[in-house]
Amino acid sequence: MKAVITYGALLLSSFVVNGLSSGTDYAYILKVTVGTAILLSGAASIDYFIDKHLEMAMNVMETQYMALQQEKIMNLDYALIDSPRLKEIRERMWLERNWGAGIYSMFWREKDFLIHLLKLVAALILLFPQLQYFKGKVQTESIGIFLFLFAIMIVGVFIIRYLSRMYLYMCFHLPTKEEKKWSVQYTWDFVWHGKYDSKNGKDVRIYDAYPLMKAYTYDKLQAKEFKKNVFYKFSMIYGSLGIVNNFVSASILAGSYLIAVMIAKEGNLSAGNVILFGGCLSNFLMNLFSVEYDYLEILRAALQQAGIFELFDLTDEMYKGSLPMEKRSDGEYQIEFKNVSFHYPGSKEYALKNLSMKLQIGEKLAIVGRNGSGKTTMIKLLCRLYDPDEGEILLNGVNIKKFRHEEYETLFSVIFQDYILVSLKLSENVAANHTVDVDKVRKCLDDSGFGDRLQTLSQGIDAYLYKDYEEEGIDISGGEAQKIAIARALYKDAPFVLLDEPTAALDPIAESEIYTNFDKIVGNKTAVYISHRLSSCKFCDRIAVFKDGQLVQYGNHDTLLKDHDGEYAVMWNKQAKYYTA
Repeated sequence: MKAVITYGALLLSSFVVNGLSSGTDYAYILKVTVGTAILLSGAASIDYFIDKHLEMAMNVMETQYMALQQEKIMNLDYALIDSPRLKEIRERMWLERNWGAGIYSMFWREKDFLIHLLKLVAALILLFPQLQYFKGKVQTESIGIFLFLFAIMIVGVFIIRYLSRMYLYMCFHLPTKEEKKWSVQYTWDFVWHGKYDSKNGKDVRIYDAYPLMKAYTYDKLQAKEFKKNVFYKFSMIYGSLGIVNNFVSASILAGSYLIAVMIAKEGNLSAGNVILFGGCLSNFLMNLFSVEYDYLEILRAALQQAGIFELFDLTDEMYKGSLPMEKRSDGEYQIEFKNVSFHYPGSKEYALKNLSMKLQIGEKLAIVGRNGSGKTTMIKLLCRLYDPDEGEILLNGVNIKKFRHEEYETLFSVIFQDYILVSLKLSENVAANHTVDVDKVRKCLDDSGFGDRLQTLSQGIDAYLYKDYEEEGIDISGGEAQKIAIARALYKDAPFVLLDEPTAALDPIAESEIYTNFDKIVGNKTAVYISHRLSSCKFCDRIAVFKDGQLVQYGNHDTLLKDHDGEYAVMWNKQAKYYTA
């Protein structure tokens, strides 16, 4: 349709000028003009309709493409998610998308390529009958101009190819730490956390921090050193591409009409045909150039998907198991760690070393230790987010690797310290699903201590958390968020309940109350509590004390306190001022 509109307008212009100059009846010219305008308006409407539907289709395809990436990441081994290799791939994916529009760039450029190709063919069809005037002296003089224009196109193509290679280098270049510091976008996100809202706005005002923000953003743009930065160079290359493209287009336009005027000077072209010939020739050459340019852009956009396809090529390394889980209504599952050692991907230091211990059925176990002692690592291994490097973990005497991974995961309800809540309905946050058992959600929220707040919500469990997608969404405190996270763990109703310092933001008294209530709710399930506050561990049957990745003490609260030089007693005495005996 775009070709119809472009060349329809050219033909109409040529007809009107020829008609007026030759004395054609004005009424006839008017009728043709109005009729053609109506047809072109219809064509423009159809073109707009097609464009919008294509845009919608491209948006849908891009969303599906993004969904495939997210699905791939969600289904990858957790160990790969945390690996240096995937971190590099994700950074490359970010860079590749940052210097373009992702897969949308390919759709967009492919559409442009087809449009320019159709315009090229249409221009050639309309131009061919005009070549009969291209003869004699005019032919000799015009060929020189034509060859000059063609030379400009060739030089332009080579320059664009060179700049495109540099452009691609920038796209695939992983910036150094120093280069990142000079990236305005990077520092803007670093300073503002991606957005300016009421949370960081308070600190900016109270501490008069705007000059600091300005130093990392606006002032950097003014600094001479910024011109040495890779991001500045990228911007210059991108701008140069546009300059070359515009220069070639302008030269073609001027040269094409110069040839048309030279032919008209010899009396071979009417005034209207000058418009037609010049327009067709310039469109032919510009679209010929654009087809080459679009090809390079499609190639670049395709190469910018390299990181994503590398992600798709990643294969899981963890054995998923084939043995079905035994469904036990009594919840009698026993876990045993046997000489388990583990270090994180990319690290040579052991996060856990020679861990041997049992989780007795129905036992309440507390795990304590200083930061980095291996507490959370043990939970991750238990949930099989990672596999041990040495030793094995047994479930009822069977290595957990042998069980079907997706079935084994159903055994655990976990509340990590860095749990997440999403900006969806309260009920969906608790159920972690779009399908919700309403009565069960309410009971779990009541049991977790969120019941009083729930009574104040006009929309009840259908209230949205936060205001990202719903203006009437609710803001919740840190303590309330933790209660919702606990309700989610209760809702899953798994035989093992694991709490990895989810109450770290609460004061000691509030934390102790939550743990005590949670202990009652858990009932006869096996529960593991990680806490840096030892007062919350007194109600547990056993306490495992970790230090430097090793289990150094194991027993109940009273027994461990008797070892005055032990790690537990040392930690207890340091925190004693917060407790009551």
